[in-house]
Amino acid sequence: MSSATPNEPTVLPLPDDAREVVTLLEQIAWFNRLRLLAAASVIWLCALATHALEVIADPWPIYGSGAALIAVDGVYLLAFRRLQAGNLQAIRRHAYLQIAVDMAILTVLLHFSGGITNPLALFFVFHAFIAALVLSIQAALVVGVASVALLAWLGFAERSGLIAHHPLPLGLADLDRISPLGFWLLLFAFMATVGFSIYFVATALTRLKANEQQLLRLGRGLALSEKLASIGTLAAGVSHEINNPIGVIANKVQILRYRLHDGDSPDKLLAELDVIDKHARRVAQITAGLLQFSREAPFELRPLDLPQLLREAADLVRVPFRHAEVELACEPRPLPEAAVALGSANHLLQVLINILLNAKDASARGGRVELACELRGGEAILRIRDFGAGIAPEHLPKIFDPFFTTKDVDKGTGLGLAISHGIVERHRGRIEVDSEGGQGTIFRVCLPLVATSPGTSS
Repeated sequence: MSSATPNEPTVLPLPDDAREVVTLLEQIAWFNRLRLLAAASVIWLCALATHALEVIADPWPIYGSGAALIAVDGVYLLAFRRLQAGNLQAIRRHAYLQIAVDMAILTVLLHFSGGITNPLALFFVFHAFIAALVLSIQAALVVGVASVALLAWLGFAERSGLIAHHPLPLGLADLDRISPLGFWLLLFAFMATVGFSIYFVATALTRLKANEQQLLRLGRGLALSEKLASIGTLAAGVSHEINNPIGVIANKVQILRYRLHDGDSPDKLLAELDVIDKHARRVAQITAGLLQFSREAPFELRPLDLPQLLREAADLVRVPFRHAEVELACEPRPLPEAAVALGSANHLLQVLINILLNAKDASARGGRVELACELRGGEAILRIRDFGAGIAPEHLPKIFDPFFTTKDVDKGTGLGLAISHGIVERHRGRIEVDSEGGQGTIFRVCLPLVATSPGTSS
């Protein structure tokens, strides 16, 4: 548990790190399933080679290796839940440990099934592939070098008699009869196979990662363009919103001139100045809200004041709603202090404004849109409800698809909900939609709560 205040960001993984943690955990879970398949294959092949083909005289060491692989995987599966709470470096170390243990078991399997002359020695290459996929290209090189070292050690140890050689009676290469040059050629063939395999995999993964980074940059650019489009809609009404206070200020300045000329008392002058100050602060509040929303804020997870966030969103869209003659009801109830959601207020503001503007467009003149927040289970729910035309059933599954829109070309790009969906997913939340033709639509932005004690968040 760590103390946090609204002015201090909570110490959590940044979005890119969090995404990498999730991806790495998914790959490790896949690795665990693959290991179970490999263990079953080892036991099945050993049984086939022993009882059907009669090429293995003593299968028990191989059975034992398969059982060890299953046992090790069982430990990994039990530790996986604890691993999910670890940081990125701890998960990487765990992946290295998994690969190292598997390579040791593979070396034992090879020793009891022909050693370096067994073609299944090429299975070491798969560990290099897994390291490249799960960890990095540098990790794949480390695993490749370790594979060559293990196989070379096994070959030299068996050839020199340090450990017993268990040949397979299949007419494969006889380790005792291989010339030194042939032995080195065998190792060279293995090294070349590992090296070229890692090179091709590294090239493919590098290009894939470059494309992924380019897609991320394009996604951020699209998100910014959609935000700027929303800002244009809001800014169009700001001039109308600030005209009234500016008119009052101009009027009061003129009155002050007359009062000064007439020599009125300071009390009367101060009263006029108070009115000017009030309306100047109103103008500052409007422009500050729009300016804050327009900035490209960093994605930082901080404790959120959800009722205040809803009020800010309502203030920013108040003018477009007034011009559309749609009522916006925003009276959020205070939430318990212990109910803390973490998020980036600026990004969530973009989500709320996008949904609110969509609700306005879906509402007829004289319509109503309701904005509220509530708790449900371990989640905070931001609810936006309109009583407009609703979403057609055939369109409902597509509303989060990029560029899908039912609006005219000049009124929507189809990116708003897609970007909003991505923002909420970065908060590890979700967006729920209920809609019925002619009855309106309810959007729920669901954000997970963090376990806290009074005055703290974790």
